[in-house]
Amino acid sequence: MVFRLKPRDERFFVYFEQLAEAIYEASMILKGFLENQSDAASNLEKINKVEDRGDEVVAHVMERINASLITPFDREDILLLSRELNNVVDHIQGTMEKIVIFKVGQPKDMYVLKLVNVLEKAALEIKSAVKSLPHVRVKSSEIIESCEKIRSYEQEGDYLYRAGIALLFEKTENVIDIIKWKEIYEHLETTLDYCENVSNILKGVAVKYV
Repeated sequence: MVFRLKPRDERFFVYFEQLAEAIYEASMILKGFLENQSDAASNLEKINKVEDRGDEVVAHVMERINASLITPFDREDILLLSRELNNVVDHIQGTMEKIVIFKVGQPKDMYVLKLVNVLEKAALEIKSAVKSLPHVRVKSSEIIESCEKIRSYEQEGDYLYRAGIALLFEKTENVIDIIKWKEIYEHLETTLDYCENVSNILKGVAVKYV
């Protein structure tokens, strides 16, 4: 099978970059809130707007994929990648939403912020890998390297999640607070799982179209 070095419809790459940028932007809003404890509701509104942009991009992907005769790579991969990228944005928004709804205030330990710092690193690697997609034939090794880093960040996130939960049960006396923070921890850990899903798709594309 012969693949085009320069696909005719390159708009999909723009959509992927927009979604990757949305992930990074949402992660930075969440990180900024946890570091500075500014107004929670206003930060949620900022992330809501980022999430809305992500949903719009996915809608554009759906419209364009039906109208494009030639796509950069398999339509199934395009749809799957766009949806998984948007899932990361959705879960960052969900984390901020839970912080607002639960009114938890300042984290009582540093593991939550450490998890968000890892999420930021994963978001940067997603941006890097997505930016290389238009040149997948010559940059497949760079994409795969970014994917491996994302996978390692997900593993680091698992460790931080377990350590944070252990400390939560050890140091927190209020059962309601334990329930609230446990759910926030779980949402952050799931967000990193979605980042790994993205890396698996990107790695698959890099291997398939090299």
